[in-house]
Amino acid sequence: MLVDTAELIYHESQILPENLRAEVLDFIGYLKVRYAIKTEAVAVDKVAELETAFAPYRTGFQEFTFNREEANER
Repeated sequence: MLVDTAELIYHESQILPENLRAEVLDFIGYLKVRYAIKTEAVAVDKVAELETAFAPYRTGFQEFTFNREEANER
């Protein structure tokens, strides 16, 4: 019988007391931060947050074109 790792973690955590389960959950959070693992919902929320933050700066640039030579002359 082949057991999924997530299922194995779940079953093993059932024998732990609640305070140790909290440590396991905290460690999972650490791994997500350490390896930059993001859930789709977090990524969508972050994009929405960034779009809101930069919205005031998007006005007035519709007709702007970047000229690399002009920028390098400065």
